[in-house]
Amino acid sequence: MGIGLAATALVGTAAAAGWNLGPPMAALGGLPAVLVPISLVGSPIAGLVLWALHRGRLPTAPRPWSPALAVAVVAMALSLQGAAVAFTAMMDQAGTPTGGRNLAIIAEAYAAAPLFTLLMTVLFAPLGEELVFRRVLLHRFAQAGRPWLGLALTSLAFAFIHEPLPGGRTLVSWGLTLATYATLGLGFGLLYLRSGRLDATVLAHVLVNAVGMALLLRH
Repeated sequence: MGIGLAATALVGTAAAAGWNLGPPMAALGGLPAVLVPISLVGSPIAGLVLWALHRGRLPTAPRPWSPALAVAVVAMALSLQGAAVAFTAMMDQAGTPTGGRNLAIIAEAYAAAPLFTLLMTVLFAPLGEELVFRRVLLHRFAQAGRPWLGLALTSLAFAFIHEPLPGGRTLVSWGLTLATYATLGLGFGLLYLRSGRLDATVLAHVLVNAVGMALLLRH
C-alpha cells in the first residue's frame, strides 16, 4: 500500500508539473492510467522484502521438476482460467456480473503504457504475489502444521487484495467475484503445497494472467 501511495504522489506531482502521462481515469480520481502499472511495482517489492526477511526461517524440500510437474502446472493454469471465464460468462448471462473492476482499469493502463503494463501484469505482479501469499504466508502455515488453514486464509486474502470493495455492485456480485479470485488462490496454493516450488506457482500464475490479458485485449 505504501508503494501505491508513493506512486500516486509521484504521478500526481508529474501531472501537476505538466508532464503528459495519458488520459485521466475517473476510477483513479482523475489520475492517468499509467498509475496502474506503476502501482503494481509494489507487489514484487513487497514480496522480495518479505522473502528476504523470512528466507532464513523457510527451509523447503521442493519436488524436482519433471514432465509430469510441467504438465500439472500448465493444466492447473488453463483449468483455473477456463473455470473463471466460464463462471463469469454464466453469471453475466444470469444478470449477476462478476468481472473484476480492475479489468477495465488494466485495459486503460495498457492503452496508456502497453509494454510496461504487460510486464507488470503478466510477470512482476505474479512474482510478487506468489512470494507473499505462497512462499512466505502459506509456507509458514505449512511449517506450523496447519496447511489447510493457511490455504483458506491466504486464498481469501488473495481475493480481497484484488477486489477489496463492492464498488457499486451488489453484495452478491461482489461475493461471487471474490469467490472467483479465491478459487485462483486455492489453485495456486494447492500447487505450492504439492510441489513445494515457488517457480511452479509463479509459472502457473504467469500463464493465468497471460491468457487473461489476451482475452481482455481481444475485445
